[in-house]
Amino acid sequence: MDFRGNENEPLLKVQQTPQQQRPKWIGTRVKVMIYAMINTIALLIAGSAQTQYIYAYVKQHDATNNSTTKSNKSESKNVSKTCDVNGTSDDKIQAISADWSWYITLAEYGIAIPFIIFIGPMVDRIGRKPVLLWNLSLMTLSFAVKTFTIYFKLNLYYFLVGFAIEGLSGTFSTFSIASCALLADTTSKGNDRTIVMVIYDAVIGLGAFISFIGTGYLIEFTGFIYPFAISGGIFFFFTILVAITLDDSLVHRETTSRLQVSVFLGQIFSLCTKVENISRGVSYILIYLLIFFIYNMPSSGSITTIFTLSSPFCWSSEKIGWFSAVSSIVVFVGGTAILKILQTCFKNIKDELVVIFGLLSSVASYIIFGLSTTDHMIYESAGVGILKILPTPLIKAILSRAVHPDKQGALFSNIYLLDTVCTIFGSTLFNNIYHHTVTLHKGFVFFVMAGFPFIALVMMIIVTCKTHSTRDPVVLDIDNPQIQNSDTPS
Repeated sequence: MDFRGNENEPLLKVQQTPQQQRPKWIGTRVKVMIYAMINTIALLIAGSAQTQYIYAYVKQHDATNNSTTKSNKSESKNVSKTCDVNGTSDDKIQAISADWSWYITLAEYGIAIPFIIFIGPMVDRIGRKPVLLWNLSLMTLSFAVKTFTIYFKLNLYYFLVGFAIEGLSGTFSTFSIASCALLADTTSKGNDRTIVMVIYDAVIGLGAFISFIGTGYLIEFTGFIYPFAISGGIFFFFTILVAITLDDSLVHRETTSRLQVSVFLGQIFSLCTKVENISRGVSYILIYLLIFFIYNMPSSGSITTIFTLSSPFCWSSEKIGWFSAVSSIVVFVGGTAILKILQTCFKNIKDELVVIFGLLSSVASYIIFGLSTTDHMIYESAGVGILKILPTPLIKAILSRAVHPDKQGALFSNIYLLDTVCTIFGSTLFNNIYHHTVTLHKGFVFFVMAGFPFIALVMMIIVTCKTHSTRDPVVLDIDNPQIQNSDTPS
């Protein structure tokens, strides 16, 4: 037996233990958290201006409104003066704005679907870093096109081109797939992964807080060009930062094997299509639980903005920015703090129980918002919804613990593919409901939104009961169906 090693390498390097490698893991976690914050800031600086720009554009070009604007700055000032318009015209502006928000969603997320299908398996094959660089490069180009459109005051149809390019990048979902896979690589199963996933969402909330406050004042004093230009600049430098600083955590790479479409699709849909997974039940139900919960989340933002811009609220860009910022802190940071307190005070508390609390919070928040007639009621809805974001990271953590480490990318592609599909259908449903009910009751659409987390709540209760009645834990191994078929307790 030959015990000789490489003369150019220290002997202790071969004997490194996982504990000795932990500092590198921690370093990767910190980098991912920083990346998440930068990405959120870049997205939401322009994202929070997007609906307001559409609203201002429609208002300016509406035939019933004789007031015109001569600059982007004055255009932004006119947004908060909607109450000067008669009620019928205001309702029409809101309806058209909701339609354009829907068109943008279709252009962006419709194109993104096929890319997200392949991104997950690619993350598991070529690594996390190349996928991140692809996403960030196209995001830079996307915001350059949007800035160009606003600067030259082109038709909103050109605005859609920028969102189509964003769809080619895989949208925010691609970034999240790679980031969550990195976090899964560097965490152990159990509460460690749960809290890291929740902290990841909390960091996103902190980034949202920073961007919302700044954007409100930026729109008010400079107009709509600068938010989009700044976002494009951040994405440009962010791409360089990731290229220089990120070390890919994927150890096993299948770059030598042929990339087959059938294999990719099999990996993506295996959690929902394999008989052995469905027979286990729990993960199958969790997937559909996630559908019902996230269905309305991406679509509610633009409708909320249009809702607060109109009578009787007539909020300015500054006020919208402050409300969005405080709401983000309350939901993301406050929710994370409450989760940590629950885990500390109640050692045996299950993730499923916390998800139930979060869904109850979400239902109550939407109902109060739909009933709102004063600013104080809107603030109350934000406070009641402090736990509403928790189900998403907790469900991701629950599913991540049940899937083989080599298939984390495929898992998160499942999740974000569902997210994208639900965003399209949610935007279609809710924007059209708002369009047709704005003259009856503006808050009606929020009652419909509340129905989805309510359905998810019922399903989560079923999942919790089934989990407690199961003797052995559910572990999914996509490449080893024999393990999944085994009903023999260990």
